[in-house]
Amino acid sequence: MTLLGDNLLPVVELEAVHVLFDNTCALDIERLSIAQAERVFVLGRSGSGKTTLSRIIKGRLAPSTGKATVLQSLLHKQSTDRSGAHTRRIAMIDQEFYLIPRLSVIDNILSGCLGRVSTWKSIFDWYPECELEKAEGILREVDLDGLGDRRVETLSGGQRQRTAIARALMQEADIILADEPISNLDPELAEDALELLIDCVLRRSVTLIVNLHQPALARRFASRIIGLSKGEVVYDGIPEDFTEEAAKFLYQANGNGDTVIKMSVNTGAVSPGS
Repeated sequence: MTLLGDNLLPVVELEAVHVLFDNTCALDIERLSIAQAERVFVLGRSGSGKTTLSRIIKGRLAPSTGKATVLQSLLHKQSTDRSGAHTRRIAMIDQEFYLIPRLSVIDNILSGCLGRVSTWKSIFDWYPECELEKAEGILREVDLDGLGDRRVETLSGGQRQRTAIARALMQEADIILADEPISNLDPELAEDALELLIDCVLRRSVTLIVNLHQPALARRFASRIIGLSKGEVVYDGIPEDFTEEAAKFLYQANGNGDTVIKMSVNTGAVSPGS
């Protein structure tokens, strides 16, 4: 299903995309389009295909078969270059944050602009004044003002999450992928982190794709929910239609690998399939 507004451009288009690991199908998507500025939350059990989908979009993995177009670039095995121009247009926030603990907060944030600054300048911290001002502004935006000189290893979990968000914003990407970004935070901090992330992307009209396990938070913050089960899209619709019944079946069905569920995008009703 395609949920695109009349004036919104697709930034992700998948057609008949299959990803095989040995003889196991990790992803099986007939058609999926994601538009500019959408806030898409992808839900599903562990192993449902969420991370595989993220890797396809990021360009770290090529489909075994089918067509994947991201930011108007057709991805194939020869194009999965993590250092390429394509991947610099897609920022990633991982559940482990992957910050550099011994560096300061501001240095971690500035690493987001490495695609725009030459390597030798970054080695000597010779960043252009415009990039330094931008980093300071983002530091204030994520409520870390005054902590720029602190080493990341001294920060709390919530502060590290905000630093990871700031680094992604510094990248000035067209798409931000967040793979279980709040799994290491307690519920209150998790909600605050998502609210901050949403506010930041709304100010920039950036496409946000979040892998998550909390349906309640997805209903609150998403503009669209996609449910994955066994690599297939079994729900694609607005949060208001993603009922408690649909969430229950998404996370409890397929426990024995025998039943595939299909959910109506209009009512959230659940029906068994094969």
